[in-house]
Amino acid sequence: MLGATGTALVAALGAGACYDFDGARQRCSDEGRCEPNVAACTPVPGEDLPDDAFADTDCDGVDGQADAGLFIDPMDGDDDAGVGTRLAPLRTVGRALAMLRELDGGPRHLFLAGGAYDEAGLVLDVPVSLHGGYAGRSGGWRRAANRVAMFDAGTLGLTVQGLQDAGVLMEYVQVSAATATGPGEPSIAVRMVDSSGVRLRHVTLAAGAGGQGAPGEAGDTGLGGPDGGEGQSGGVGNSDTGMGGTPVAITCPDGIEPTGGVGVIGSGNGSPGRDGGTGGPGETGGAGGAGGDAPDAACSGRECVCNPSEGEKGQGGTDGGPGTPGDGGTGMGVLRDGTWIADQQGEPGSGGTAGSGGGGGGSGGSCRIDNVSVAGGGGSGAGGTGGCGGAGGGGGGGGGASISLLLIGSQAAMEEGSVLRTLGGGPGGEGGEGGTGGPGGEGGHGGNGGEVVRDGGVVDGGVIIHRTTGGAGGAGGPGGAGGAGGGGGGGGGGPSVGVWCGPGATVRYTDGGVTFQVGPGGPGGAGPGLEGSTGERMPDFNCVSANP
Repeated sequence: MLGATGTALVAALGAGACYDFDGARQRCSDEGRCEPNVAACTPVPGEDLPDDAFADTDCDGVDGQADAGLFIDPMDGDDDAGVGTRLAPLRTVGRALAMLRELDGGPRHLFLAGGAYDEAGLVLDVPVSLHGGYAGRSGGWRRAANRVAMFDAGTLGLTVQGLQDAGVLMEYVQVSAATATGPGEPSIAVRMVDSSGVRLRHVTLAAGAGGQGAPGEAGDTGLGGPDGGEGQSGGVGNSDTGMGGTPVAITCPDGIEPTGGVGVIGSGNGSPGRDGGTGGPGETGGAGGAGGDAPDAACSGRECVCNPSEGEKGQGGTDGGPGTPGDGGTGMGVLRDGTWIADQQGEPGSGGTAGSGGGGGGSGGSCRIDNVSVAGGGGSGAGGTGGCGGAGGGGGGGGGASISLLLIGSQAAMEEGSVLRTLGGGPGGEGGEGGTGGPGGEGGHGGNGGEVVRDGGVVDGGVIIHRTTGGAGGAGGPGGAGGAGGGGGGGGGGPSVGVWCGPGATVRYTDGGVTFQVGPGGPGGAGPGLEGSTGERMPDFNCVSANP
C-alpha cells in the first residue's frame, strides 16, 4: 500500500510534472499525515525513551516508544471516543490515570501535547511518567522544548501519592497552583506523599500566593453591673424605720464578684443613722456613706420641731483596668493530615478587670426627745454592682503558605532546567478588638424619713405639740465600669518556600540545574495587639540536601 508521500508522487508523475519531494514531505509532516519514514530512519538498539534530543531512535514516528504509552491532547483529544493512541488520543490526564488504574499496570508513559490542562485535584498514584513537549495529533506528535504541558487547577496543583521506587519522570511540564482565597489556605504546586524514585526535570512548579489569615474575633462586652436595691421609707404616723436596700450580686468570668455595698436600716428612738456597707470585691470598693445625725428638738412657743439630716451617699466604685494586648503570631505553620496548615495564630488579649461595687448609703437618723414617740429614719440604698471587664480580642490567624514542592515521607530529585516559583506567603490576619467593659450599676435610692406629730402633754396650762421627721436614707454609690479587654495580636505571615521537606523527606538537586524564584513571606497581621511576624522566605526548608 502506498503511503501519503507515495500517493502524492504517483499523482504528480502521472501528470508529467516534476515533483517537489522535500516540499511534499514537509507538508505531509506539518499536517500529521505521514507514516513513519522507516526508509530514512535507522533504529538504534534499546528502548526509545523520551530525551532532550527529541530523537526517534526506534523509528516509530515519535520520541519515545509509541506502544508503551498513552497519548493525550487537550485540544484534539476525546475522553469518550479516544483510546490513547496517536490517532485517537485522550483529552485529559485524569481519564488516562483512570484507565491505568483499571488496567492495574500497562503503559508506563503519558505523552502530553502542549497546551492547557485545566484539571483540578489530579492524583498521580500509578507509576507512570509524564512527558510534555509534543505537538499533538494535528502536529504529528513532533516534540520541542517550547510545547509545555501546562496544568492549571486549584490551590493544590498535583498530588503524587503512594509510589515507592516508582521510576517516574516528569518533564516539560508546568504545574501552577492558584492563589488561595480561603483564610490561611496554602497554595501548593506539587505535593508528594509516601513516594520515592520520582525525578523532575525541565519542569516549572509555580505556587500562587497563600491566603490571608482569618481576622481575630472581637471580645465580648463585659456584663453590666445591676443597680443597687432601694431603701424603704420610715413610717408616717408611727415610729417604723425603713429597711436598707439589698445589692445584686454577679460573678464575672474571672470569678470576681464586684457586688455593691449593702444599704442599712433607718434609725429610731433618737439614734443616729448607720453607715452603709463597703462595695466589693472583698470590701475594696466604694466606702459606705455616713448615717444621719440624731438632733434634739427645737421648741418655740407651744410647738417643738425636729428634722434630722439624711444619710450620706455611698462612694462610687473604681473603674476596672484594661486588659493586656496579645502577642503577634510567629512560626512556619505545621504539617498535618498530609498537607500544610496555618499555625501562626496571634495571641488573644487578656480580659479587662471588673469595676468595684459602690458603697451603700448611710441611713437616716431620728430625733432625741424624752418620753415622746419620734419618726423613724429612712433606709439607705445599696451600692451599684461593678461591671465586668470586657473579654480580650482574639488573635488573627496565620497567613497561608506558598510552596512549590511539598515532600512528606518522600524522596525526589530536582534536575536540570527546572524552576521552583512561589508568589509569596499570605498576610497574617488582623487581631480582634477587645470587648468594652460592662457599665457599673447605679446606686439605689434611699427611702424617705418618717413623719410623726405627737401631743406632748400640758405644760403651763397649754398643750405642747411635737412634730418630728426621720432623716432620709442616703443613696448608694454607683459601681465602677469594667475595663476594656486587650486587643488580639496579629497573625504571623505565611512562609514562602521552594521545597518543603516534611518528616522522612529528602531532595537531591542537580548542580546548577534548578532555579529558585521565591516570593516574599507574607506580612504580619496588624493589631490592635502586637503585630504578627513576617513570614519566612526560603529556597528550601528542613531538607537534608544543602540549599543550591
